Amino acid sequence: MAVTRAASRSPPPAAAGPASAAGEPPIDLVHLARQTDGDLALQQELLALFDKQSAILLAQSSDRSAARRRRADAAHQLKGSALAVGAGAVARAAAALEAALAGRATGAEAVESAIAALAAAVAAARAALAQLRD
Repeated sequence: MAVTRAASRSPPPAAAGPASAAGEPPIDLVHLARQTDGDLALQQELLALFDKQSAILLAQSSDRSAARRRRADAAHQLKGSALAVGAGAVARAAAALEAALAGRATGAEAVESAIAALAAAVAAARAALAQLRD
């Protein structure tokens, strides 16, 4: 993962990947630099871990054969992981899925919609990470 020294400085908002419609990058590298106190090796390690974990936790969250509580727990873990690396859209989508799964009155359609939103956010973040590696 090629996180540069420039990304570890705060002044201009550095980002990985194209910005979302709201202008938010899939991965906020300035946030990540603050979280790691500018430690590039730690940034690379966290991004590699997030890349791997996000795919696994998305699959666990989406597993319709698993108990809703287990799926909500996986979404919660993904939310925390996303917050650590500055993947705000992933964190919000994971929180929405966690809430949908935790709510007993939430219908299957709302859960499916939350899964689709989370899958899209994870895909955007992982694409941004792939760009960093290139």
